[in-house]
Amino acid sequence: MNLFKQIAAVTGMNLRSLPSRWGSSLVVMIGIASVVAVVVSLLAINEGITRMQEKDSRDDRVIVTNSGTQESMGTFTPSEVAIIAAAPGVKNGPDGKPLVQPQGAVIVEVTSRNTGAPGNVMLRGSGPTGFRMSSNIRVVEGRMFRPGVRELVVGRAVHDEYLNMNVGDTFTQRGSSWTIVGVYDDDGGIMENALVGDADTVRAAFDRPGYQSVSVMLTSPAAFRAFKDALTSNPQLSVEVRTMRQYYANNLGGIKPLLTFVTTFIGGVMAVGAVFGALTSMYAAVDGRTREIATLRAIGFGSVPVVVSVMVEAVLLALPAALIGAAIAWVLFNNDGLALGGVRFKLAVTPVLVAIGAAWALGIGLIGGFAPAIKAARVSVASALRGN
Repeated sequence: MNLFKQIAAVTGMNLRSLPSRWGSSLVVMIGIASVVAVVVSLLAINEGITRMQEKDSRDDRVIVTNSGTQESMGTFTPSEVAIIAAAPGVKNGPDGKPLVQPQGAVIVEVTSRNTGAPGNVMLRGSGPTGFRMSSNIRVVEGRMFRPGVRELVVGRAVHDEYLNMNVGDTFTQRGSSWTIVGVYDDDGGIMENALVGDADTVRAAFDRPGYQSVSVMLTSPAAFRAFKDALTSNPQLSVEVRTMRQYYANNLGGIKPLLTFVTTFIGGVMAVGAVFGALTSMYAAVDGRTREIATLRAIGFGSVPVVVSVMVEAVLLALPAALIGAAIAWVLFNNDGLALGGVRFKLAVTPVLVAIGAAWALGIGLIGGFAPAIKAARVSVASALRGN
């Protein structure tokens, strides 16, 4: 009998004996499924952040901020805004005016709907030009704010997460009261995590001498270098110029590596436990079939088919467990909202994450089956048949 036929025969016998060992096999599958569910769920957080970030990450839209300060601490005078609007590469709107929007930015306090805990979100000052540049944004409830009036529209993420964010509610902050007049949607983008009102009204209400940043639409991504060079070399300005992709990557850059570390650490600890569970189960399976393995060896079966059969059994326990774990993560967390670092987004369980979970499961199965497989291949024929 050739090698492949031997492998098929031994593997078939192993698999037919699984029902008699369902208890230990179930323990292995539960352990691996738990690891996969946790790993995929944690990775879904990272994927959700990435998807949210990508919605508004454009290379033809630029944000100009003051050098060395956070956006909310910046100050741009109207004359500086005019210099930025006159820089090369700025796109003009249908009315012939530059697509440039000076913006206010104030961090305000809010209260969680679910826990009552305090939180912080950005209250932005903007205008019609700013909304024209944000092609994803649309008002889905109520109406847009009016210039010169203390009215706000609220992003869907903020509306869903915090109290007093319904149309008609009054939002009071630092002695100024604002009326919520609309809810807007950004197709799941990061801009849903803000309150937005008229830029000049926000400046006046919070005693800001200037605008905190300037948003600009370029003629194309290729115009970015000339635009940036013109501003950073201008002695009248001290600015940082970034595309929206760069800006969001910088702001969210610290969260994603942390999540990757947490995922690897927690998943690794759980995987060690699952490996030991697989080792115990597979060792028990080998010990229970010592005579059977010895008999096969005595009639001419080689050690390789025995090793392969044990490894195949471990893998066949791991892969269904991976699908079960991924299914649990998908049912419990896919599209579930999560607030992290003042930003609310939806978790995303994708086919890629399922494949990663399957790879973890396969690794656990192979590691857990390797040592028992070697033990099975080294069974002493004579001593096993004597029952020693």
